[in-house]
Order: sequence, then C-alpha cells, then structure tokens
Amino acid sequence: MNSVEDIKNRDLFSEIERRANNLSLNGNKHPFKWHQSVKGLIPPATVEARRQALSALSVDEYVAAVLDPAEAVSRPSARAITNLFKGHIHNEFQLGPLYSVEISLEHDGVSRRLGIIAQDRTVNNGVWGPEHHLEACRLATEFNRRSLPIVTFMDTPGADAGTEANHANQAHSISRLIAVMAAAKVPSVGVIYGLGYSGGAIPLATTNLVLAVRHAAFNTIQPKGLANIARQYNLSWQESARYVGVSPPELFKKGVIDGVIDWDATDEGASDKYPQQLVTAIMSGIQEIESRAKREVLNNPLISANYIDNARTEKVHKASFEALQKDANFSINGTLTEHPNVYCHALMYLRSLSMRCRIHSATIETYGRLAEKEIPKGDLSDRVKLQRKNAFKQWLEDPEKLVYNDQLSKAWETLKQKLEEVDYERNKITALILGDPHSNYRVAQKQFSFILCLYLYNRWKSDAPFNFVEMGKLISSSSSSNDDAFARDSAELTLLDTLREPTLKDTLLIQFRNILAFDALYNNIVVNFGEIAEESKAFQSLSEKTLRGILDTSLEKVTSSISEGDMPESGNAVDSGVKTEFAKWLSHFAKSEHKGAFLSDVEEWKRVNFPRLSESLLVLITYFFETLVPRFIEAQKSGKPYNGQVNPGRIGKRKDFWNQLNIAYQDLRVQRVLSQFKQKKLTTVDGFKEALFVDFNETNANLMSADPVSFPGFRQSIEKALNNGTTPCGVVTGIGEIKLDDEGATAKVGALISNVAFQAGAFDMAGAEKLCGLLVDCAKRGLPVVCFVSSGGMQTKEGPSSLFSMSIVNDRITHFIAETGLPVMIFGFGDCTGGSQASFVTHPLVHTYYLSGTDMPFAGRVVVPSFLPTMATTSNYLVNIPGAMQGLVKHPIYMDLDEKLREVDPDVTVPTDTVGQVIGEVISGVATLEHKEQGQQVHRALDLMGDIKTVLIHARGCTAVKLIRVAQDKGYNVLLVQSDPDMDSAACDMLRKQDEVVCLGGQTPGESYLNGLSVVTIARNRGADALHPGIGFLSENAGFARLCRANGLNFIGPKASSMDTMGNKSNAISTAMSNGVPVVPGSHGILTSAEATATVADEIGYPVLLKAVHGGGGKGIKVVRSASEIKDAFNNVYSEARSAFGNGDLYLEKFVESMRHIEVQILRDSKDNTKIVGLRDCTVQRNNQKVLEESGSTMFPKDLEEKAYKCATKLADAVDYYGAGTVEFIYDLKANTFYFMEMNTRLQVEHPVTEWTSGISIVGKQYEIAEGRSIADLKPVNKGFSIEARITAEKARLDKNGDIDFIPTPGLVTECKFPEGDHIEVIAAVTEGKTISPFYDSMIAQLIVHGKNRKDAIKKLIAALDNTVIKGVCTNMSLLKRILNDKTFIEGDYDTGYLPRFLATLDKKQVLEEMSYTGVDKVDSDVSTLKIAGTDELKVVSPMTGIFYSTPAPSEPEFAKVGNRVNLSQTLCQIEAMKLFTHISLSSVMGSGEIFTADGEYEIVRVNQANNAQVNTGDLLFVVKPIKR
Repeated sequence: MNSVEDIKNRDLFSEIERRANNLSLNGNKHPFKWHQSVKGLIPPATVEARRQALSALSVDEYVAAVLDPAEAVSRPSARAITNLFKGHIHNEFQLGPLYSVEISLEHDGVSRRLGIIAQDRTVNNGVWGPEHHLEACRLATEFNRRSLPIVTFMDTPGADAGTEANHANQAHSISRLIAVMAAAKVPSVGVIYGLGYSGGAIPLATTNLVLAVRHAAFNTIQPKGLANIARQYNLSWQESARYVGVSPPELFKKGVIDGVIDWDATDEGASDKYPQQLVTAIMSGIQEIESRAKREVLNNPLISANYIDNARTEKVHKASFEALQKDANFSINGTLTEHPNVYCHALMYLRSLSMRCRIHSATIETYGRLAEKEIPKGDLSDRVKLQRKNAFKQWLEDPEKLVYNDQLSKAWETLKQKLEEVDYERNKITALILGDPHSNYRVAQKQFSFILCLYLYNRWKSDAPFNFVEMGKLISSSSSSNDDAFARDSAELTLLDTLREPTLKDTLLIQFRNILAFDALYNNIVVNFGEIAEESKAFQSLSEKTLRGILDTSLEKVTSSISEGDMPESGNAVDSGVKTEFAKWLSHFAKSEHKGAFLSDVEEWKRVNFPRLSESLLVLITYFFETLVPRFIEAQKSGKPYNGQVNPGRIGKRKDFWNQLNIAYQDLRVQRVLSQFKQKKLTTVDGFKEALFVDFNETNANLMSADPVSFPGFRQSIEKALNNGTTPCGVVTGIGEIKLDDEGATAKVGALISNVAFQAGAFDMAGAEKLCGLLVDCAKRGLPVVCFVSSGGMQTKEGPSSLFSMSIVNDRITHFIAETGLPVMIFGFGDCTGGSQASFVTHPLVHTYYLSGTDMPFAGRVVVPSFLPTMATTSNYLVNIPGAMQGLVKHPIYMDLDEKLREVDPDVTVPTDTVGQVIGEVISGVATLEHKEQGQQVHRALDLMGDIKTVLIHARGCTAVKLIRVAQDKGYNVLLVQSDPDMDSAACDMLRKQDEVVCLGGQTPGESYLNGLSVVTIARNRGADALHPGIGFLSENAGFARLCRANGLNFIGPKASSMDTMGNKSNAISTAMSNGVPVVPGSHGILTSAEATATVADEIGYPVLLKAVHGGGGKGIKVVRSASEIKDAFNNVYSEARSAFGNGDLYLEKFVESMRHIEVQILRDSKDNTKIVGLRDCTVQRNNQKVLEESGSTMFPKDLEEKAYKCATKLADAVDYYGAGTVEFIYDLKANTFYFMEMNTRLQVEHPVTEWTSGISIVGKQYEIAEGRSIADLKPVNKGFSIEARITAEKARLDKNGDIDFIPTPGLVTECKFPEGDHIEVIAAVTEGKTISPFYDSMIAQLIVHGKNRKDAIKKLIAALDNTVIKGVCTNMSLLKRILNDKTFIEGDYDTGYLPRFLATLDKKQVLEEMSYTGVDKVDSDVSTLKIAGTDELKVVSPMTGIFYSTPAPSEPEFAKVGNRVNLSQTLCQIEAMKLFTHISLSSVMGSGEIFTADGEYEIVRVNQANNAQVNTGDLLFVVKPIKR
C-alpha cells in the first residue's frame, strides 16, 4: 500500500470542493454565467417571467403548458431535427433508439466537425437498454479520441428497467457512460430536447454545458414514478411534476440548466425548417466552453501544475492503475499520442466544477426549524374519482347497442320469448314438458342479467366496481314508468335501455353485488398469493382444505365490505345475505359455458392492473375459477373426491409459462425470506459500526438535505429525523478502523454507510457532498475508501438538481482513483437500486461487491411497472452474470440469512468470503476487477443413463405419435408437453390413465416448444427421469441437452459436445476433413481478395459457388462458371453482403450442378459400438423440403455406398456419438463421387423407411441406448424396399412468376381414414374432428409402405394413397400420386432438380383444382362475427391489449370521429402497450382484406372506447358501415 508521503495532496482535486463550496455559500446558481455569452438563448428576464407565469397556473394548466408539448406524439424526433442541420454528414449510425451522426456545421464563418449522440423517441420511445449505453460509450470514446466536440440530445422517459435489462447489467452500463462522458477531453454540450428523465438522461447531461429547448422536461424520475414513491401523501403525478418543477424556466432558476434555447420542435414549421437558434446555441456554446478553458489555464496555475503531475511517468501507482484500467476496460487518458493537452485538462476540470455546483445541501446549523406543519392534501383520489365519473357519464351518454354483442343479443331475444310465453295458458302435460312459463321467465331474467354483468365487467374493466355502484344507484332511483324495453325494436336498443328495464331491477342489483364480490375475491387472491404458493407446493396442487380456506377467508373479507358499501340493497339481497347469494352465483358461474372466455378477458386487463405480478400467476387465477372451483363445487354436491392438481389446459400466449411460474414461485418464497430479515431493521449505521468497525469518527456530520423544492411531506421527514437525533441525510461518512478478520487485524479506511433510518437511505445531494468531501479527505490521508450502500436511488423529493449527484460522485471517484491509486470498495446491501446503483456502486473502476440477499436492480420495484423476478435482481442469483460484481459476500449482520435462503432454494448461490477478507485482499492488491466465474459442474450423459420409468416427450404432431407409441410399447409412463393448439391433438388421445399431458402454453414455437426452461420445469415437477427431444425444436440444441442433464434428466440423444461439434458447419467440416471424409472442395476459409478467390477456383475447377459467411434469404450467393467472371462476381457479392449483412466475408466451394441427397442412418451406444442401419435417398424435394423418402437409392453405386458407411462410422466414432444420428452426403452425379454435407444429431422424420428394411426399431434403440444398454449384438438386415410419403395440409397456387407454389391450409378435418395392412405404417397427427393449427409445419401424416422391391413399393404406396381419405382441408395427396406415377420417378434417373422440373410440365390449372378440393362445402370464416345482425354495420375490434388513445396528443384533434369517412390505411386510433404506441387502421384489424377492402370506404357510426381507456384483444373499438358507391 502506498505511504502517505507518496500520496500527496492533489490541490486541483480538493480545489473543486473548495471552489464549489464557496460558490454555494454565495448562493450563485450560475457561476459560469453561460447565459450571458452563449448565443441563441432566451434572455434570463424572459425566462423568469415565463417561470412566474407557470407558477400562477393550476396543476392541470401546468401539465398542459409544460408536459403535453414535451410528450406530444407528433413532436419530431431528435434525429429528424438533426437531419435538418445544414452541414456535411460524414457518418450516421442507428441502433434502435440510439442515433448518432458525425457532421460538420458552420457558424460565424467557421466549420466545426462534431459528434452527436441522441435518443430517438420514434424507436421504443427513446428508451435505452444496456447495449445502447455501451454503444454510446464507444461512440463518445471515438469522438473523444478524434478530438470532436460531443453534443447530446436527451429525449427519454428513462432507461429500460425491465428484467432483461437488469439481467444484462443496466446500472453498470449507465455508470460506465457517465464515467466516459465525465472524462471526455473535448467540449461537450447536452441538450434536453424533449423528456429528460432519470438514469436515461443523466449520462447525456454529464457535459460542460446543459441547455434545454423551450418545451422540455427534466427530473430525477418520471412524475408518475415519483407519485408512486410519494403515494402515502395522495399525490397525483400531475401534482408531483408541479411540485418538483420540471420546466426549463424552473430548471434555470435552480441552476440545473445553463440556459433555455430560443427554439422548440413544436414551433410552426420546425419539422421542416433549419433550426437556426438551436444550431447557434450549440456552436456558440462549444466556442464559449473552449474560450473558458483557455482563460482557466491562464488564470489558474493549478491547472498546469496538476496536468504536469498527472503526465508524470514515475508515479508510484502508475503500473497498478494501468492494470486496473485494463481490467475495467476503461481508460482515462488513452495512449501517449491520445494524452490530452493542458486545455483538455481544463475542460475536464471545468466540467467537474460545473456538475459539482449543480448540487446543494444545508447544514444543521443553518437549517431553520419549523413548527409542525400540515402536509398539503393531495388530489390523487379526487382525480381518480373524477376521471371515473367522467368516463361513466360518457358511457351513459353513448352506450353501445345490444346487437353489437351476439351473446347478449341472443339472451335478450330468449328473455323476450319467455316473457311472451307467460301470458299463454298451458295444460299440465305441456307445462311438464316445456316448464312453467313464470319459472322459465325468471330463469331467463337471471341468465340475461348474469351475461350482461359479465360483459359490463370486462367492458368497464378497472372502473367496473365504481360503475356498478353508480349504476345500482341509478336504476334504484329511476321511475318504473320508463319505456318498456321489450316493446322496442331490439336493433335499436342500447345496453342502458336494458339496464333501466324496471322488471330487471331486483335481479340486476343482486348480480351487481355478485360481480363486485367476484372482483374483490379475485383481487384478494392476488394479494395473498404468497400463502397460496406455500400451500400449493410450487403450484402443483391445491388441496380441498386450502381451497376452502381461500374461499371462506376471502368471502368473509369481501362480502362484509360490499355489505357496508354504497351499493343499494334489494329485498332479496338482504334476505339471502351477500355471502349466500354469491355462493349461488359462483355455482352458476362454474357451470357457465362462457366462463373460459370471460376469465381470459379478465386475465388480460388484470395484468395491467397488477403489473408487478408475474403473468403466470394470473393464469393460475383463471385456472382457479375455471377449473378448481367447479371441481370443488361438484365434489361438495356429489360427494366424489376432489382433484386439486394444477395443470392448465389453456395457457394462452404466455411465453415460457412453466419456467416463469417456477420463477414466480421462487420469487414469492425468496421475497418472504428477505422481507422477514428487512423487518428486523438491524442494518442501521450503528449496526454496521458495531459489526465491522473498531472505531469510527464521523465526518461532515452537519450536512443535511435542504428540501430545495418543498416537496409535500419531505420537510416533515427532516423534522422527524432531527427530533429523533438522526441526521437528515442519506449517508454517514467517517474515518475508522475496519476489522479484517477475527484475529484483531484492522485497516484504517474512509467509510460511507447508508443511513436507512432516513428516507430508506435515498442518496441525496448532502450525501453526494459528504462522499466528495470524504474522497478529498482520504486523498490527503492516503486512505482507501469503503462504502456500504443501501439506497432506493437518488432523493427524488429534492427535485431535478439531485440527479446530478450521480454525475459528480461518479466523476470524483474516477479522479480519486486516477490521482491516488487508492482503491474504492463498495458493498451493496438491502435495496441497492436506482441512481446510487447506476452511478458509483457500479463505477467501472470500483471494486463492487454485494452482501447476500441484496436487491440490486437498476430501478426499484416501486417505480417499475412490471414484474421483476428475484432471479433478475438479487445478488445471490446475479453473482454468476459476467460483469455484475467482483463477488458475493456474507452478510455481517444477518448471519443466518444464507441458511434461510437455502431452505427455500437449495440451488441458490451463497457466499464464502467475509467483508473483512475481501477488504484485506483488495488493499493488499490480491483482488482484481476481473469477474470470477463460478465453477460449473459438468453433467455427463453417461452418469444419467439408466432404466427409464417416465419419459417426457418433447414433440408434437407425427413425431409425438411415433415416440408415444414406442414408449408405451416399452412400458414407460409418458409425460407429453403440448402447446395450446395441440392440447386436442391425436397424440393426446393416445395417452393412457398412467400417462399425462401438460400444456406448455402459447401458439407459435417461440411461445411454446422452444422454451426449454419450461419443458425442464415440467419434467422436474412431474417426476420424469428421461426426456426425448423429438425432431426439430430443441432436439439439436446442445444448450438444451446440458440443461436437461444439469437437472438430472436423461436426455435421449448424444452428448452435448457431439452436438456442438457436428451442429456447427465449420466444426463439422473440419472434423470430416481430419478424419478423411470427403467434403465439397472449396476455400474452407474466408477469402480476402478477388485474386485469392480466382486461385482457389482454378484449383477446384468451375463452376464454383461464392457465398457470404453471413448470407441468407437468397442474398450473398452467386454461381460463377468461368475465370473471366470471378473478379466481378467477387466484388458484387462482397458489396451485396456488406450492404445486406454488414459483413463482406466470403468463402468459395465447388458448385455441384447435379446431385442426389443421400443419408446414412447410424446407431451408437455408450460402449463404443457403432452400427450402420441403412441408407436413404431423399432426392425428391422442393425448397429443400423432402416430399418422398426411400430406403435405398436407384443411382448411388455399391462401392460408394460402402465408402459412405465407413465415413459415417468414422464421424460417429470421432465425436463419441450416442444414440441415433444421420450423416448426410451430396452425391455428385457428374463426378461420380460424394461429399459430406452435415450430420443430424437427432432422429429424422424419414427414419421409418430404414426401420422397415433393417428390421430394427430405431426409436426403440434410442430408448435402450439411453438406458445404457449395448447394441453389440445388433445385426441390421436389408430386406425389400420402403418409401415414405409426407402428407401435408396445403394447396397449390401460382406465384408472381406464374410457377406452382404451395401454401398451408389449416382448418377442421371433417373426415379422416387411413388404410391398414401388414405392409403399411401410418403415423398420423390428425383424426376426424381435429383442427390443424396454422402455427406449425403443414405435415399431418406420414404414410410408409414396404414392398419386395422399389417397383412393388411404389405400387403399394399409390394404392395406400388411393385408400386415404382426408376431408375438410386441402392436401398434397393428388400431387404425391402424380409423382409416383411419373415415368422419370419410376425409372429413378433424376437429381434434386427433378420436382421443380416436373411441376413445370403439369397442367397448372388442373393441379390447382385437384389440390383445392376439401370434400366439404365452404363455411364462413370467423370474420363473419364482425357483421352486426340486421344492419349493414361492421365491428372494428382491437388487435391487441393496451390503452386506447383517440388523439395523438391531448391538445390535438381526434384521429377519427363519428361521421368521418375512412379508408383501409387511415389511422383510427393508437394503442399503447409497454411504452410503445401502435397506430390502428382497418388494415391492421381482424377482417382486413376480407370484410374491409383496399378499394372500400367506410363511415364511422360509433366510437366505442373513451380516450385513455384500457382495451383487450377483441374489444369493440368502432362500428363502421360501408359507403355504397
């Protein structure tokens, strides 16, 4: 460790503190007076007048004047405005919402080249993730290296705070960008262009000069987030914005910004006119910054002295600091040639001083104590109530028509019919058959009221409780003399008319109470999910006792609150009791055929109401009401056993459901443990002093928060702290002796400890000043710095100025480490989030550690409107993420925490090091910033082989059918996983009593079968010991194989290392070449020039194929047939690849013009026995998709066949393969040779043809090899010939060139029959009554025949196809028969180009007619439901879930009004989901192209949603009618 003598006082370092403190004492908010010298700015007097005008506005007027223009959707993006700059663009770069341009601009006759980094609001609302911050680091570093001034444009609601961003070290990336910007050696100007909130803005505000356009907003956090933090004071976000003051005039008054530019993007013509004042302000600002730097060098001798000192090469800590920078991948000065000059040194000094002057605090001595003061009453509850009143009033004024909903319309007609029958006299026999008319009418009344309330609940969504109470009051007080709704035309009735029908009043009031009870029950279950999680044993089952307890407890709470509420009472409701009546309602609901659809809709909008709850848990609530409650009720009535197993059969589009459910379960349990420890409140300043320090002398103890914006409740918190003897500051600093071990070893350090007793340790400006002072003190004394930080982020109640605490402490730490070589060690604990986490805790040069159990997301849970699982935020789970921390450390106060965490999650990482050990290692130089990877256990396939009892089948369609069939034959229990559409599959029908199917959820592969974590979770939860990965999906994914084996599952397939080798084309070719297996001649490496390409082409002979390494989609590939073409071809393909893929790397291989597709089937066990089972020919293909597969080849010579067998054996042995695999070869017909193409490390679709001729069950042997059995005695035969036809659900069409093409035809199979016979095998994914899903491949059956020879097999396959009947969908069977009857195919003399050539010879019209046959009459599609019965009106329904906006901005006109005429492309509204706005037009909704056509015009009859209303997918948005021409 360096001595005190070596670590001299760095005058300039302490000078910044001294000078900033002096300026603060003078009350000077603008020490540099930039507003007097920078051009293009609004005069201060005008700015002040605008501020005073704003202060006189009401809250809503303030929002309209300040936030609405800054947030306006129509506001041009920063990119759009910079593109209007009159200058030469040298380079442009875009990465999502990050935009950068290098441009030369002219000002006052001087041209300057500068670099711009901007947030682009048109992409993801300007929200940056870790990748964008890191890219901005690269750009800023590059601009800095080339001495280009940096200009930033802030326009973001904040940085991404979601799960993926947290997992990717979002806080670290922000901290790094702050450090890069703070250390820039060039002048920098930050422009608040629109929204500048939170950690998303502050890195770009870390500049010499900070300006704002006229309409902008800047603050520590979004107003809505601030309102969440201050929710105890009933503050609306509008009030919160007003209190902190986010407008440019207010920011200027506080010294947050240096000036207001006399320009705004909302100015008339701004979107297409040169922004003169904006450019002037930027360019003159850069000039003034440079001028100030020159003056500082001349007037401040410390600048030169410090510069020379920093440039010294004999510094004691030089070597260690260079090593530190290398480990951190962060350089302050760069190479010798990049070392800044003295003026650049002055720029950094002035930037540091400028940032330091933006933060202010108070002292206990100067703070004026106040008498007890009442906290202003917030208006949040009043606003919410008023908003609901207005929305309800709007609905009352314009309710939808009854006919808009088919279900309600039918129920109403039934009710009318039953009313009419009341007057009919029935004899006893008729009454016995048809029922009593009066009783039938009462049943119809209840049913209509029941359906109506369900509809209104989902129609009103979050407002439903309020609206039902208000509607109850309305109909209770209404006169019974209202018009008779039954007497009116149903087509003209509105829902309000039916609600006001006097005869329905009592029934409706009861239904209102019941729906309110349901809502409260639903919400109560959400609140108590932690207990349910424990009771249900990881959501595997819910016992009858637990379910009864949930219902009883919840009903006691909710019904009592409803009984005591404002809901009008009816006699029936009082007599029956709310609880009894709801029990009846729940029983009726359980029998309702519509409950599934209703609950799905509820689930959608409740997801928005409970954004911090995992979506997977809402699926369980749906399952609770849809399945478990009906089972419970039925068990109570029938006396039969209750089945509480949790196995949803419909999950919906919930990606990775079971894994997410497992994460949610673990999250609930871990959070309960952590909460129990947090409730002990032992991690106080005194707690840390006692646990870790021998002595501790506090420094700057008198610094405290100044309450600069008089935020409601904050002054009271300060007063309370003072009364309790607690310093009103987020941290305590001091010098002390810290314990290093239990033997008495200590080290003297400067220390910072979060003061969680005040505002939960929020890092305030006083805390920042204390840390800056501590760093100066430690620099003088030569002491390392140790911090213990728990903070919810910056102190948001101090307003915008507090945000600069992030910049200054980050900058001061950089210079402390650079100038002293002393380490800074930070230990996060408790809740270590927000600005603290994203500024100094994760500083790139800091040794960052976290105590066990630390919650360390970028943003705290209270301000993030999404589910943040523990696994993405807690130190014990993030320790294995590279770059997240240097290590995990034992908690010095909660000694038993790790034990408790292990009880709820045995796999959780727990630390071994103590705080003292880590500090000792860092101080001694043993510890580095390099991330220490946790040791990973290798799970060998061999160790998991053994007898299989239960096998999970991870497959669908035909593959699932085959795998289940063989597994059942071998006596295994089957656990099948299927997506939502496949839950009614033929594979499911095969399952026996001991088998089970579990729904994966989702529709597309990405939502279902590709979610390996969910698959493994199901296997573990359901007790499977083996897993067959099927064909496709994850079957060749080495990572999935490792995941299975790491979880104790016997993966039925090869070793992951074998998959790694043969699954990578480059590795596979290298393996083939090293084992003497012929490969396609070529460069086998990247070619760098046309000359080198020509040399390789000459060696292997023309024609050749030039390919881009990153090619795809038909681009980056070209056939070259002669040497004269090679140079131009190289240049063309290189340019095309460079343009299309951003990479021009090329390679070359021989172009095989005529080939056959040959493959060899192998089996290999774990005892090194390799068996060749047979050869297949799959040459009949289209678009690389096999159509017919044969067990032998008509053209592959016998000698080559034997060589191919040897090559396949070599490859299998070389990679130590296990199981079934296929080695594919290209047979070059002209050269009469073959080349290795690839190895499929899985089962192939066409495997049955080899099973027939070899006499070996390949799937059966897969299972046996996985059990560890030997195949040494296996003796394959070659008997007869077998052919497989793939039957697909598709029809023919003509493409744009007039060629025959094929498209899938999903739908209902109305009739399905397959032939039987000893020579036939059918593997069918369809049966009669099954629906073919549109989400997967179109293959619905494999038809395999075996004959004595090929001719016999062809004949039998034609006969089998003739006897196959599939109706309801189009199939390719007619085409298959055409191929089988074709002379060329029968003779067997063809190559892979056969099928396209054959198709070209056919009568296209006839082929289209044959393949369009379905055998059934055409039925109406779902779009028929868009037609409103009895009218020419059409429904426009929402294509997504989100918030409905009728206008682009509050101050702008509506997109569409009643009476407007619209076409297919005109925007009708926009829907916001996850901060993204989607424009909705008739072209983007259901019915586009069928009901709504491109040449049609439509009149808007009804706008069915209120502005800012929440909508679900399928909700009615508009009613339109076509305009007849």
